[in-house]
Amino acid sequence: MDQRLVEAARVIRPYLAGLLGIEAAAAVDAELGEILTRAASGEAVETALLTVLKADEATSLFLDRVLDDPELRPPGLAPVVTKGYSPLPTPEPPPVRADRFRCPHGDYVWYRPELGVPVRSCPTHRCPLEPD
Repeated sequence: MDQRLVEAARVIRPYLAGLLGIEAAAAVDAELGEILTRAASGEAVETALLTVLKADEATSLFLDRVLDDPELRPPGLAPVVTKGYSPLPTPEPPPVRADRFRCPHGDYVWYRPELGVPVRSCPTHRCPLEPD
């Protein structure tokens, strides 16, 4: 089973409403939740995931950007690397990593965008997300 694709499907779930709109996102999220539950039991689900995630241009582009990142982070959280000369006499501090949380059942991941944002619950299992 392609674990990178499964992980990318987990990563996209919190962003579906922004990509598809609330109504369409609910249907796609429910379908992804069901497919990821099957994946957790060992079933091969690559084709089903690709069918769902490639059906819309927005989710397809998001998926491609997540898969292009070596750490499978959502597009807005990947650190930006710029080339060029920096005239500052001290090194720039490294980017702060976003806290990552996951469903204990393994079908949902979420990155906290900044400190103070409350941790979400898994939309599939209605349980609190755990630090990952």
